[in-house]
Amino acid sequence: MPELPEVETIRRGLVRKITGRLIVDVSFGSRDAIRRIINMPPKKFLRKLKRRKITGLRRRGKFIIFELESHFLVIHLGMTGQLTLRDPRKNDEPFVRHPATGLQRTRQHPPDRHTHVAFFLENGNSLLYRDTRQFGRMFLVRSADYKDFFGKLGLEPFTPQYRLCAFAERLKKRRLPIKALLLDQSFVAGVGNIYADEALFEAGIHPARLACSLLPDEQERLFKALSLVLRRGIRYGGTSFRDYVNAQGETGQNQEDLRVYGREGQPCFRCGGPVTKIMLRQRGTHFCSACQRPHPY
Repeated sequence: MPELPEVETIRRGLVRKITGRLIVDVSFGSRDAIRRIINMPPKKFLRKLKRRKITGLRRRGKFIIFELESHFLVIHLGMTGQLTLRDPRKNDEPFVRHPATGLQRTRQHPPDRHTHVAFFLENGNSLLYRDTRQFGRMFLVRSADYKDFFGKLGLEPFTPQYRLCAFAERLKKRRLPIKALLLDQSFVAGVGNIYADEALFEAGIHPARLACSLLPDEQERLFKALSLVLRRGIRYGGTSFRDYVNAQGETGQNQEDLRVYGREGQPCFRCGGPVTKIMLRQRGTHFCSACQRPHPY
């Protein structure tokens, strides 16, 4: 599932190319898929978007947000959603999947049966939404409802609200594993399975520790570690295992720099012991049992 670094990478890849452009048309794929993906009938969706100018591009947590003149188009990519720009002056390339990992590699692709929405812009380019598992969602939100729409999301990293005191306050009395709390979008927005595991490793905290048991120095280490791993993910263009590609159809490189996630049985970069994988609250969880002890002593 695309997490904060992947969504931010897509936003950065699109912002200069689509800001100020008019949406001249929208086309849709299969009817069944569209019913799941967009929050209104296709004709109404088209009517509200056609001839609207994209005035800006934002991100909130795992959501990418298109600023329009009276609405916001909010897109959540779900598990396998992709948002890529297609330039008709450039050559399309077919999708290529690695036979072992399933990793996709392509620069620019034509619409296929998994392309459910295409936004056509005034300069001839199109923005393609592709989603093999169809867990992504699109919402048209009125400007007046924008704040309420995101009201339940938690602290946003890299903003003034992301402060240690606010982070520590939200840990109090939370009697659930810290890994599970990190995945709760009402705690910190944008963190998913990959970056939760990576942050806990950087902070030296066992993923099954109760959130309320973290000592002040551990709280601070985790607070800083989250920023560290998210910034690292953005710097390397996101993490690609199977479906994630950026706005140009290119894979990220952060998977080459992960410390624990996806490295079960491989040596820990810090101590040399094996990386362990367990199921915690039905989520695969990677950690080093030597570096991340279940107790702080």
